[in-house]
Amino acid sequence: MRISESLRTGTLEIFHHKMRSFLTFFAISIGVISIMYSLTMIYSMNFRTKKALEVVGYGRMQVQTKQSYQETTTMDKKEARDNLSLEDAQALHTNFPELPMVSPLMFSGGEFTYGDFHDWNRVAGITTEWKKRGWVYKVRGRFLNQHDIDTYARVCVIIQNGGWFKKPQWMKFYGWKDDFQEYIKHHDLLGRTVKLGDNLYTVVGILEEPPLEKNPKTFLDLEGWEAKILIPITTLQRLMGGSWGWAEPGSIESIQIDTGRAVTVPVYRRRIEKLLQARHGGRLRLDVKDFGEIIKTKMADKHRDMYTVLIIGAIAILAGGIGIMNVTLATIYSRIKEIGIRRAIGATRGDIMAQFIIEAMLLGFFGGIAGILISMTGIQYLAANGDTDMMMVQWWMPLVSVVAAVLTGFIASLYPAYQASKLDPVEALRYE
Repeated sequence: MRISESLRTGTLEIFHHKMRSFLTFFAISIGVISIMYSLTMIYSMNFRTKKALEVVGYGRMQVQTKQSYQETTTMDKKEARDNLSLEDAQALHTNFPELPMVSPLMFSGGEFTYGDFHDWNRVAGITTEWKKRGWVYKVRGRFLNQHDIDTYARVCVIIQNGGWFKKPQWMKFYGWKDDFQEYIKHHDLLGRTVKLGDNLYTVVGILEEPPLEKNPKTFLDLEGWEAKILIPITTLQRLMGGSWGWAEPGSIESIQIDTGRAVTVPVYRRRIEKLLQARHGGRLRLDVKDFGEIIKTKMADKHRDMYTVLIIGAIAILAGGIGIMNVTLATIYSRIKEIGIRRAIGATRGDIMAQFIIEAMLLGFFGGIAGILISMTGIQYLAANGDTDMMMVQWWMPLVSVVAAVLTGFIASLYPAYQASKLDPVEALRYE
């Protein structure tokens, strides 16, 4: 029997029993919807993680002083200890010039004042190294330069949030707004003199973030509560004090380091700890964070959720396959005489098997197409309502889903088709 004839016969059989066929491929459709959703989410996570790592740096680590409350014994809590300093960061840069970034950081808090507007804000003291990783900004004006660092300049750079292209649905129920961001969005402060704490600063630059949907840094969220006002780290040490005002003079809060590659992090971690301990005579209690481990933990949680959905889809397709097997077995007993006639006019056992296999694969195909249409409609709806993950559906995802549905029909039909091919032609012709 020719394939085209089998396809025509199978299609007629499906459309002559519409309700039975619909119920059969309904579970297949649900499975395809779940697979499409899972593939889109998994691809989106992998794509956005790659882009985020390209921006943040594959070999990121953070060195900071362990606080006394982090110690486990009373003796360690009372023991005298040193703090990291700006000179430590310079020593790292001198001893390991191959490192792409050695960025000392210091934080403080203060009241931002301009005209009648007042708002408390977090302030970060930085060097020019800060811009070497995580740079996603469009600059208006200029960034801080080495002259600003060396001269303790009273200048600042403000980071302006990018907002959304299209706000997601949950934002409609989220009423809180950042007063500072709302103010700088409607007032151009570039070149203006503002007040931070008790001192005046000139705003020399505005860093405009991309919209949240396009900002890779927001996906991994590695840096927590990011300061939106940047000043020279030397200025912050002299005028504002660090770590919310109670840091030791000359100390810094942390050093952000990029080793260039994830595999080099353990090696440089040992070297950096050894150098810093040598500089402080063993009086440092360091807390070193490997961003790679943090990323793995975050991604493991996300992938676990997505694979759960994928497993649900696989179970739904399996249920559809069982339905196809059930219906095909039942169909055999309603078509025994037809099988006998086909065998009597020359059809081989292979022809009979092919007929039932093709019909089952057609059920899988139509179920897959229905699932694709429904899932694409849902994906477009979610994307239109601000779900950025749903914007990354790829051309091969529907193809994979349909192939999975057709393959399910093929596997589910093997046993029933084999049973049909074993029927004795003479007995089949006598069957009523």
